[in-house]
Amino acid sequence: MNIQLWYSKDMGQWRWSLTDDKHKNIQESGQRPDLRDAMNDVATTVEYILDTEYSHDENQIDKTSEI
Repeated sequence: MNIQLWYSKDMGQWRWSLTDDKHKNIQESGQRPDLRDAMNDVATTVEYILDTEYSHDENQIDKTSEI
């Protein structure tokens, strides 16, 4: 998964996008004025994708692994 996070001064928003090179149909994005809220949205989205899109994948990501 690829996650990008940036702040847009013009909009006063933290913006993010999430894509996956392996699964081209995974493309999510969002924005929030508060950084912590934006990060929580990213975490919630990643958890949802791991529980749905990758659930039948033989190369499923171990959600408990450390970075």
